[in-house]
Amino acid sequence: MARNTVEVVSDKAVSSCSGSGPSYTINYSAKVTWDPGDAGPPAIPVQVGDNVIVYKMAAGEGEHDGSNEASTYTYLVTGITDGDTLTLKYITDTNGDGDDSPCDLPSGTGSSGSPNKAPHNFTRDLGPAFNLFV
Repeated sequence: MARNTVEVVSDKAVSSCSGSGPSYTINYSAKVTWDPGDAGPPAIPVQVGDNVIVYKMAAGEGEHDGSNEASTYTYLVTGITDGDTLTLKYITDTNGDGDDSPCDLPSGTGSSGSPNKAPHNFTRDLGPAFNLFV
């Protein structure tokens, strides 16, 4: 059955991460959740249960354009700490390479000896799609 998903945030840069598969702790360069005591809206309105999509690119391939990724990795947000730290769990990848740290996936930019990290995109599953019959 088809699912309804919505992109919550795209192209968020990773500042650091730790852990080993399948669970990783990721720090982002921007706050990821909103504290009601804060004056403004959330920088990244992420919730536990959201998916993180990361496009792994081969060195020198350039940025992701929808057709040139080596593999698309999916992680699940399983925890939120301190407003800028998420716990992610590896779910799958399209190339069948297996679990890999979301901080080790290259963006296709930089050099093969010093690749840039791939940005993270957040999606939310809104549940099963439904068809309206007339």
